[in-house]
Amino acid sequence: MKIAGIKTYKFSVPTGQEIRDPHTGQLLCSTSKPWLFLKIETDKGISGWGEGTGEWLVPSVEATLREWEGLLVGQDPLRVRALGEDIINRLPWKGGPVFGTALAAIDMALWDLAGRAWGAPVHALMGGKQRERVRVYSGISMATPEEAVREALEVQAAGYAGAKGNPLETRTWPMDPEAVAQSVAGVEAVRRAVGPHFDILLDAHGSPTPELSVAFARQLAPFRPLFLEEPIKVGSVEALLELSRKSPVPIATGEKLCSPADFKPLIDARACAYLQPDIAHCCGLTTYAYIARMAAEAQMLMAPHNAGGPLCLAASLHAAAATPNFLIQEMNHSWLALFDRYAEHSWAVQDGHIAVDEAPGLGIQIKEQDIARLPYEPLPYRQYRHSDGSWKGW
Repeated sequence: MKIAGIKTYKFSVPTGQEIRDPHTGQLLCSTSKPWLFLKIETDKGISGWGEGTGEWLVPSVEATLREWEGLLVGQDPLRVRALGEDIINRLPWKGGPVFGTALAAIDMALWDLAGRAWGAPVHALMGGKQRERVRVYSGISMATPEEAVREALEVQAAGYAGAKGNPLETRTWPMDPEAVAQSVAGVEAVRRAVGPHFDILLDAHGSPTPELSVAFARQLAPFRPLFLEEPIKVGSVEALLELSRKSPVPIATGEKLCSPADFKPLIDARACAYLQPDIAHCCGLTTYAYIARMAAEAQMLMAPHNAGGPLCLAASLHAAAATPNFLIQEMNHSWLALFDRYAEHSWAVQDGHIAVDEAPGLGIQIKEQDIARLPYEPLPYRQYRHSDGSWKGW
């Protein structure tokens, strides 16, 4: 069996969101989101699907995949790891989000194809499942305590194990105590509403200062959040380690990292509690599994990031099933029904979990004819600023 060619599908899906800066009214989040699907075809009629969704990176990732088509055609698709390593070895530049996302799409598609060829689920090919079901959480708004409570109760009623909000978004300057108070009030209100056995997770998007995040974490502790994600900018292991030691709340990070070399300093220093690689950006399932094994040596748990479409979720669930040191998987409850428009799947959230799928490959069927007709809209860049006009972060 040989690879005959590839197809890419770039299209936009409605988000149902209109997030605006609370001070300027500036639209911070587009009302649509771009996805990029990759199909690898073979001369035997078996195909595999992967996803290279990278929000603002989609055009660059698609161009990269097209450039690499010649490295795939004529190759044996069952050499999953070898093909990925061959592409990496040919490039003098290693890592980065564009290459990492393009490699992830190829890696996903090859695993999917291999599973279909051998009639086995991807988690079986990755060494076998470690669990029968995967713990999952969804996102909520924290614009006001009332909105946070309303959405958290919706997520809880939908069967999820927890809900994650974005705190400190209202800050108008780097050490804004009102933003801390507003976010703490929201977390306190959610904890009272959902009770003691529902996970609360918080994602600061890597934009606060270490000092603000430490102050925030100390006030959060009584409400027992599962973790505080990206409490500072990516880049300084020393700053992350210092914050982790000062914070009474476990720290999670990793969605902006793309290679084992990016994660190794964090693991060696045990600079956080939980790692959050995104399978759509960290070169795929193969690299994710390697990062997870490194993390296990440091007794760190995996809480993978996921902001993509159904193929990203499928790959993430298979990885979670096969990962011994897995903690919890991110997804979006409002998107699960949306996925039905683009793929056939068997996912159902019950008692905080999704059952591990036993269908061959990634276990979903892409509605190719439907996605081929969908338009693509470029994603606008955000304006995310303090009240004095300085950049707030992201």
